[in-house]
Amino acid sequence: MPEIYDVVIVGGGPAGATAAYFLGESEKRVLVLEKETLPRYKTCGGGISTRFLNEMFPFPFDDVLETKVRTLSYVLKDKMVQIPVNPGEVAMVMRDQFDMNILAHVKGDISQRTKVRHVREFEDRISVETEAGEVFQSKYLIGADGANSVVAREIGLRREKNLAAGIEAEIPVPVEVLRRFEGTAAFIFGEVSLGYLWVFPKKAHLSVGIGALRPGKVDLRNTLTQVMGVLGISLEGASLQGHPLPVFMRGEQISTERSLLVGDAAGLVDPFTGEGIRLAITSGYFAAKAIIAEDLQQYARNIARKIWRSHQLGRILASVFYHYPQICFELVVRNPFVSQGFVGLVSNRLSYYRMLMLMLGSLPVYLGVETVANLINFMVGYNESQQIRRIVYPNQG
Repeated sequence: MPEIYDVVIVGGGPAGATAAYFLGESEKRVLVLEKETLPRYKTCGGGISTRFLNEMFPFPFDDVLETKVRTLSYVLKDKMVQIPVNPGEVAMVMRDQFDMNILAHVKGDISQRTKVRHVREFEDRISVETEAGEVFQSKYLIGADGANSVVAREIGLRREKNLAAGIEAEIPVPVEVLRRFEGTAAFIFGEVSLGYLWVFPKKAHLSVGIGALRPGKVDLRNTLTQVMGVLGISLEGASLQGHPLPVFMRGEQISTERSLLVGDAAGLVDPFTGEGIRLAITSGYFAAKAIIAEDLQQYARNIARKIWRSHQLGRILASVFYHYPQICFELVVRNPFVSQGFVGLVSNRLSYYRMLMLMLGSLPVYLGVETVANLINFMVGYNESQQIRRIVYPNQG
């Protein structure tokens, strides 16, 4: 007879591992099915808020933090804005070690090298069949198996998913190049339509990549190579990993009576920043809580309230930013009242709604201060104009 679990989770990434952890803590009998060998490499920039991790989990992540970010750098052609980050608030991770850190705390069974072939949902149970012919049964099922989710396909969810695209590589670089990006997460705009490039510092290398909402309109690989070359980062001989990005474009059905989709399988990647880890963890937590309460509709309500509504504004802001980058760079990115909001977004302290209110509310003050500062610069001098900015702007010393 097939072995019966309370919950079968397909996929051992941040979403699946988080759900497994909280379900196990509630004494649910859990099975995680991971198709790869653990720990497994996953293409990912790896940026995460340590504040968020500390709020979500009772165990530490210190051993898997590659580097801590001190500055966010936004680049548009010859312009650059650097935003200071509070010490210890944002860090970079490698996904193989990060995911395993969560899985190591799971009270449940974990089966690796186990690829799911078929899923059948009955009135009273779920049946999961693997490619090896094993059959597992459970009361509930969580699909945490990525953008091309087998679970979603088998149970008929997210048939019209929206996929952006990204290419990423882990690049060993000379010491002087590594030092140049030490502590700085760099975002480069204006080189690719409806997207951006990034350079993230890791312990002994750089993680570089490019992502676009509409990848068919540009040669991502060639653009990545050219821009990185200008920065002194050679991609010669590098293993470039392409991957789909299930960017949120609209709310879709992500649950049934007994099944839930989480993380990339649910299409929760941030439409503006491209961030996915924090949202995967959040959805895994919501999924666990809904199953513990035996109310799967609770999951859909939480995702709609906590993620989808904010992402709808994020999608609008992304469209405006990508179509009018010069104006947005001057009025939004350079605005010190708003710039700290970008840190708030990734640390889960700020929604897109509050970000928009911050942009609109601070704009008249920012324009007024800049007008006065430029007049003083013209009439008196640069040092005096900077003094005005230091007095008015937050975090300017």
